Amino acid sequence: MTTITPTFRIRDAVPSPANDDALFIAAAFDSCIPHLATIGSATQWGTEPISERPNFHEQRTSSIAEAAEYLRTGAGKPVRVLIIDAETPSGGWVPVGSSTLRGNYFSKYLLEQKHLEHETKREGNWMFLEVLVTSFSEEARPYRKGAGAALVKHAKAWAEELGMDVMFVDCWAGNEGKLVKFYEAQGFEKVDGFEVERPDGRDPWPGMFLRMDIGKSDDALSTKNTA
Repeated sequence: MTTITPTFRIRDAVPSPANDDALFIAAAFDSCIPHLATIGSATQWGTEPISERPNFHEQRTSSIAEAAEYLRTGAGKPVRVLIIDAETPSGGWVPVGSSTLRGNYFSKYLLEQKHLEHETKREGNWMFLEVLVTSFSEEARPYRKGAGAALVKHAKAWAEELGMDVMFVDCWAGNEGKLVKFYEAQGFEKVDGFEVERPDGRDPWPGMFLRMDIGKSDDALSTKNTA
């Protein structure tokens, strides 16, 4: 099999009547479900399409509109929804991943973790990598390798541009911490683990909260980027 080294471009998601970028993000999440099952991570997101969860599409569309308004006016807390495209051999572009970045923000389930309050109740400015997803669709699969790492690098650069010195992310900690190791390879360091109760009575969702000091030298980072 020929290995493709893709050329990426990262752009801001655009609100549109067709909701193309929002639909891509939904499809990217859904494409992960069968892949996660093959690597022993089926309990990360379950087996049902994520796009069928209540309000999922509305939340994606709302986030894109919110980010577009921030970019237009600069008002409010920083927020961006990004799409990463890969160039195809024919010279076209195919979307392969997405991220959502929010300044001075943490998800509710993190704010509810008392043992993380030394970070979540911090003063100053910080970046939170709220969403990072890459697509396993047939169209995107040949070009997706390295897309996750590129999105993290872009997030770090934007945080630095805004004068922030720290960035946070949380992720699933199951399956021997494979996803945690990916984020560590990008320069994040573990803060602490946490659990989120599930409403259906299943075992709690195990998570890991991580931080990255923006000023840390890139020379210290691993070059093993697999997402």
